[in-house]
Amino acid sequence: MSPEDRVHALYRRIDEGDFAGFAALFHEDAVYHRPGSPALVGRDAIEAYYRDERTVADGTHTLSRVLLSDGALAVDGAFGGHLTDGREQAHRFAEIFEFGPDGLFTRRDSFLFVLNF
Repeated sequence: MSPEDRVHALYRRIDEGDFAGFAALFHEDAVYHRPGSPALVGRDAIEAYYRDERTVADGTHTLSRVLLSDGALAVDGAFGGHLTDGREQAHRFAEIFEFGPDGLFTRRDSFLFVLNF
């Protein structure tokens, strides 16, 4: 799977609620940095966050751009959906991914621009 295909699969699996499949795209020691939260370290921690702590109930990611350069990939796009308390959520985002020789993501850094709460 190419890095571009892998990142499209990542968002598709998140939107489908396939958190085990989503986590399988990460290296076992991957690090995920999210705004306002401590880093999630390890594939298991990343999956547990999505399965047990994430405050998003449902939604859809739409990618605007996917840029690949020297072992890193950057994306920007939009998300729209609902939080677990029923409120609507919409934001733009940019993310930077690093990946290893096996193609698995080793790092994910998220940047969010919240449009409404």
